[in-house]
Amino acid sequence: MKRAVFVMGAAAVAWAALLLNTPPAVSAAEPGTLLEVESSGRFTLEEIEQEVGVLFEGFDAPQPHYEVDRHVVRYRSSDFDGTPAEIVAQLFVPVIREPTENPVLVFGSGTTGVAEHCAPILENPEKNRWGNYLANMLGYATEGFIAIFPDYLGFGDPDTPQRYFSKAAEGHVLLDAIRAVHAFFEHEDLACLRCTAVRPSRTHFAAGYSQGGHAAHAAADLREEYAPEITLAGLIGFGQTNNVATLMREMAYYTPYIIYAYAEMYGYDEIDPAKYLQEEWLPTFEEDVNRLCVEEFQFYYPRDGKELYTEEFYRALHNDALQEQFPAMAKRLEENLAGYSGHGVPSLVLHGEHDIIITTPEQDVFVADLCALGTPVRYEVMPGARHRDTRPAGFRRSVEWMRHIDAGGNPPDDCEEL
Repeated sequence: MKRAVFVMGAAAVAWAALLLNTPPAVSAAEPGTLLEVESSGRFTLEEIEQEVGVLFEGFDAPQPHYEVDRHVVRYRSSDFDGTPAEIVAQLFVPVIREPTENPVLVFGSGTTGVAEHCAPILENPEKNRWGNYLANMLGYATEGFIAIFPDYLGFGDPDTPQRYFSKAAEGHVLLDAIRAVHAFFEHEDLACLRCTAVRPSRTHFAAGYSQGGHAAHAAADLREEYAPEITLAGLIGFGQTNNVATLMREMAYYTPYIIYAYAEMYGYDEIDPAKYLQEEWLPTFEEDVNRLCVEEFQFYYPRDGKELYTEEFYRALHNDALQEQFPAMAKRLEENLAGYSGHGVPSLVLHGEHDIIITTPEQDVFVADLCALGTPVRYEVMPGARHRDTRPAGFRRSVEWMRHIDAGGNPPDDCEEL
C-alpha cells in the first residue's frame, strides 16, 4: 500500500483533502463538526502484522482480524478558554463486510513535544520513535474497534503551542473526537469513503498513554458539562500521569514543557519561568522547548530537579508548600488535575512495575483517590514492564476489558481489595 505523507507547513497541514460543505457559521459554532477528510488508504492484514511487530516485540502481538482504512480528519474543538480550535486526527476504521455496530475508542498520545514538528501525526518510527502510534491504533482497529487518534490542541496550528497537560483542552479534544467519528459516518458526502459495513455504536472508550491517561480522565471530568450527549463506558490509562505536580517531582525534565505551556496559556506575568528554573536554562528557554521533541529533551534537561529548579521552587515542590510560596503555579496545577471530579466512569489502570516516569507508589495514590471518589477501578501492575512497555504489555488486557463492558458485564472493581 502506498503510504500518505503528512507535512506540517507554515500554513498548517498540507491537505489532499475532501472539503466538506459545512457552512462557516455552523463549523465555527459547533465543536465536533467535521471540517476536512483525507482518505489515506487501506492496510492489508499482512501490512498490519508487519506494522505492529516492532511495537509488540517481546509481547503478545495482536493477530490481524480485519483490514483497516485510515482517514485523516480535521474537526472543530475548543481551546482551554473556550475559543474555537481545529484538531487533526487519524481515524482507523475496520473493514467489516456484514453490518454491525462496534465501539469507538479515542486514544491520547504520550508526550511528543510542544512544537509543530513534534506532532504525533508526523511520527516516523525509523527516525523518531515517539510511541509507534500507527501500530498502536492499527492494533485496536484490526480487533474491530473504530479508533480515532487526535493530535493535541495546537498541533496543526503553527501559531499555537500544544496545550500541554491542559485538562480543558485535552478533554475537549477527546470528546470532540468522538463527536467527529459519528459525524464522519453520518455525513452524506462521505459515502464513497465508508467502504465498510461497520458503524459506530454508542459505546465509547477513552484511553491514553502517559499524558494520554491524563487526557482520558479529563474527558470524563468535563463530559457532563461539555458534551452531555456523549457517554463514556470506560477509561484506560497506560502508565498515566494525572497529577502534574507529581510528574514535576518525579521526572523534572518534563517541567520546561509544562512551564512554557502554562506561561503561553495564562501569561508570562503569572507563570514566569525565572521563578522556577535556574538561570542557566533561561537564555534559550523558548528556543529549546520549541526545538526539542521528546527523544531529545530527555537528554538535554536533567531528570533531577535539583539541577533544573531554583532552590526555592524545588523545596516548595517537594515539601507540599506550593500554595504558600508559589500560589500562581499551585492554582494552575490544581485546576489541571484530571480524574478528581468523581466522574464515576469505570477505569482500567495499567502500570509497569519498573516505570520510572510515574512510580508505582504514586500510581497507588492515584488509584486510591479514584476509589475514594467512587470510581470502579481495575488496577494491574504488570511485572517487569517499563513505562514504554505499558501499551504492548497491557494491550490484550485492555481489549478484553473493553469487550467485557461492551457485552454488558459489570466493570471489574479492585477498590475493596486495595
